[in-house]
Amino acid sequence: MPLFDRFRKKKTAASEAASEHATRHCFVLCKSIPATGFADANNIVKEVLGPQYSTQQEGQDNDIVTVMRGAEILGFLAPIPAAIPGGEAEENADWNFLWPNGREEAAAHQAHVIVTTMSVENQTPILSALAVSQLALVALRLFDGIGVYWGNGNVCNSRGVFEEFCRDLAEGHLPVPVWLRFQLVPNDDESLGIYTLGMRQFGLMDLEVDQCELDVGELFEFVANVAQYLIQRGPVIDDGNTVGGSEDQRILVRHRPSMLDKSKKVYKIEFEG
Repeated sequence: MPLFDRFRKKKTAASEAASEHATRHCFVLCKSIPATGFADANNIVKEVLGPQYSTQQEGQDNDIVTVMRGAEILGFLAPIPAAIPGGEAEENADWNFLWPNGREEAAAHQAHVIVTTMSVENQTPILSALAVSQLALVALRLFDGIGVYWGNGNVCNSRGVFEEFCRDLAEGHLPVPVWLRFQLVPNDDESLGIYTLGMRQFGLMDLEVDQCELDVGELFEFVANVAQYLIQRGPVIDDGNTVGGSEDQRILVRHRPSMLDKSKKVYKIEFEG
């Protein structure tokens, strides 16, 4: 799209490699796109992000909203008056335990907004994901969105879940549950497993638990905390290291083949054995 090409910045080979899989866009699901323009855009972006933010409207029909931070362009909101094709959003909402009726509710969308952040030289994957999240919060308000499809995490969450986890966005407070898929795996012996999808956007392996006796909430919180630790610090958990929520808790982590794809290595968190 020429509008986006105009603002694309050159990257060095090193920065290109470092951010190869970083998140630059997501999709906000909507029931419709307003036909009367976006008169409230400037007020909404200030309410959602702060007084230093503003908007401009561009595009052939003046329908692309540019979000600014002072004189700096944060990104763009491009409404599309059609559902995301191929049922992709519904598939990635299905079996998401954070959105119990996700497939059915996501299927109600008849339009979507492409949320795109600027590609800034030397921007870390965390800062890129935070910028996309900020833009998605604006799009949810401006277009009355019903959910957010985060393609790099293979996950689609409801508006309520997205907004809840994105309160007080900061490098020290990451909305990991809307950036990653946390998929529960019930076992025949009534124990639980879980796996993540989406750690690749931060240059990391995904996490898996084959089985444990924790309840759903405890397991989700534990794995989410380990994921956030890795995202913030990098690949610092070596094969055979231990992790834990307290000084006394020592849970082994191995680098092992994934339960989904034996050719792919993951962080296996071993609660037993």
